Amino acid sequence: MSWDSDDGIHEGYVLPEFIDGVRGRGIWTGKVPRDHVVVDVEYVGDPGDISEERYTSRPAAEVIGWRVMCDCRTGSTSRVTATWCSDLITRVPSSALHDPAAGRLYVPDEDVPEVDELFVDDLAGLWRREHVDGEGALSAIAQARSEAAAAERRLDEAVAAARAGGASWEAIGRAAGMTRQSAHGRWSGSV
Repeated sequence: MSWDSDDGIHEGYVLPEFIDGVRGRGIWTGKVPRDHVVVDVEYVGDPGDISEERYTSRPAAEVIGWRVMCDCRTGSTSRVTATWCSDLITRVPSSALHDPAAGRLYVPDEDVPEVDELFVDDLAGLWRREHVDGEGALSAIAQARSEAAAAERRLDEAVAAARAGGASWEAIGRAAGMTRQSAHGRWSGSV
């Protein structure tokens, strides 16, 4: 299961992780036992004429947690240009320790392949909150900074035009919401 951002740039998904850092593929197939996690796929046959898929798996009991991942694209291309990875969401040994908000999940071995469906609200929420919305907030900061710089240029141009038209520093300061001395200090060297 995966989730797409509204703009189509981000595709989030969940991968199980083992103690040695190996991550599962995030797929399940009837060709591996239900309590196993696919870690690799080998495609047998000629390109375009694959006759068989062979899966390497590991026991779900060895999964220590999950990472929420995101394949990020730029613009309208379908090519992945970056991958984002969350901190490890820890697998805990009992339901008493289960706390999704704190990044701790209790998941029996047979449910490991379905963790993304069982905790979709928690995992997709983490992806959106920590990555997608964060990227949007950073974009909003950059946009606001650009707009502020443009407004500063317009203000400088307006002050220069006012001075060229004979306006006093007192009148300019009043229009800019500052004292005459502050207006003079800010713009006297540039107009």
